[in-house]
Amino acid sequence: MNEKNDRPEPPDLSEYAENRPRFPLEELAKYAGLYVAFTPDGKRIVASGETEEEVDKKLLAAGIHPSQVVGGYVDPS
Repeated sequence: MNEKNDRPEPPDLSEYAENRPRFPLEELAKYAGLYVAFTPDGKRIVASGETEEEVDKKLLAAGIHPSQVVGGYVDPS
């Protein structure tokens, strides 16, 4: 963390663009209609919820700062 505020340094997203399209569609389908938080490498979903606020609360409860994930919405179709 930096000393100026509580926000950690930006995560390393260098693998995200390569890994995210490879995320299994059958796994992603479980989150249809929900907001999700992917790990910075795009390999896992670490939280999900009906709203972005719900996802943030779950992340914080797990000790993960929301700035350390990549958020998104999984279209229900």
